Amino acid sequence: MSKFAEITLTRPELTLDAVHDGRHPLSTAIANDRESIPMLAHLPDEGIAFFTYTWVNAASEAGAAVFLFGPGVGPEPIVIGLPDRPVPADMNFSEWKIEGFEMKHDLQFGTARCRFTNDRVALDFTFEGAHPPYAYAGSAGGCPSYCATNRIEQSGRVWGTLLIDGRTIAFDTTGHRDHSWGTRDWKAMQNYRWFQGQAGPGVSVHFWHLNALGQTRLIGYVFKDGVMAEVTNLDFDLAFDDRFLQRSLTATITDDAGRTTSLAAEFYAHAPLIPSPDLVLNEAAATITVDGKPGVGWLECAWPTDYLAHIRANPAYAQG
Repeated sequence: MSKFAEITLTRPELTLDAVHDGRHPLSTAIANDRESIPMLAHLPDEGIAFFTYTWVNAASEAGAAVFLFGPGVGPEPIVIGLPDRPVPADMNFSEWKIEGFEMKHDLQFGTARCRFTNDRVALDFTFEGAHPPYAYAGSAGGCPSYCATNRIEQSGRVWGTLLIDGRTIAFDTTGHRDHSWGTRDWKAMQNYRWFQGQAGPGVSVHFWHLNALGQTRLIGYVFKDGVMAEVTNLDFDLAFDDRFLQRSLTATITDDAGRTTSLAAEFYAHAPLIPSPDLVLNEAAATITVDGKPGVGWLECAWPTDYLAHIRANPAYAQG
């Protein structure tokens, strides 16, 4: 990946070969074996956040979704789902097509173009990675087996156009993508906080702070000053409203380059995503600062469904 030749990694294992930008072999003999790619972008001036999502299982059945939310969309998110259907086993992510959804990776972790059109939404954007993909399997604790065989996280520049209800919005912002392959067992994860944010294309922060199997895991990276380093400690304060939706976040992040990074976020858009009957993912987009530099970010909070209903039903627990 010569594009990132001038970027320093604290350990070479933090990234992986470009072959992993493409599709992976999956096995029907492995429970919940699947592959997925979400791409996220933030438009705080428009009061909109969005992501696209596509997936494929071991039987080569694939689907896709487009999800837009925030005050610029309205009180309810726009959720467009394209359900599973057979796709060719040799259809790679360089020419990925599912009904009105198209995605084209350069298969070098450099750029990806995504397009979707229906009678309400037309979306056409390009993602360009700002740093090498961060590989979970190369992290100090490895990739959790209930999460995936491996997954990558990568921030970058995102530009394009969004047509929504007859209104055209041109944007040039920053965003993020991940790509995972292997088992995904949502029920194994008790709760988590997954964050990604950028302060321009030269600064990005990602962490996944999760509780599962009786342990707390912390995985992630900080990219700034041309160096990508692994997160080693996270000290955070997360405030919720009376529905336990994210309101604000402050954090101090330490990495294995010996650096400390300060993060602050104020959330402007919220929507739930339900990947399993057992788990609710509360999505929230934010304006942020990283070491005082302005930017945009996204925090996904995972809650057990019954637990979230219980604490919401008890006014004594409300933080708003």
